[in-house]
Amino acid sequence: MTAPELNSRVLYWAGVALGPAAWAVNLQAVYTITHSACQRTASSGVLVGAILILVSLTGSLLSARTVCRSGGIEWADARGGGPRTFMALLGVGSGILFAIVIANQLIAVSMVSSCLR
Repeated sequence: MTAPELNSRVLYWAGVALGPAAWAVNLQAVYTITHSACQRTASSGVLVGAILILVSLTGSLLSARTVCRSGGIEWADARGGGPRTFMALLGVGSGILFAIVIANQLIAVSMVSSCLR
């Protein structure tokens, strides 16, 4: 397997992997930051959430770019183009879905005081 072919396969999976990973990091970061956010007025949870929304959407964009770049691949490609295209399209949807989930958590972090434990 050549390096460009391996790089292309990684890009197909970018949205599938980066969206859930960004959500998991966001969830753990918000729980970790909550104690220190009560002592200070800094809104670091909002900053972390905004950065991870961008990470999730970047994975979705990479998957979408890979699908658009290989537009001539049919669903029944003998070299595995069909399953890769399906996973890339699933990655686009997954990245957008997890960006929405992180945005919902971001709204909760910004509305609820972290000192209410």
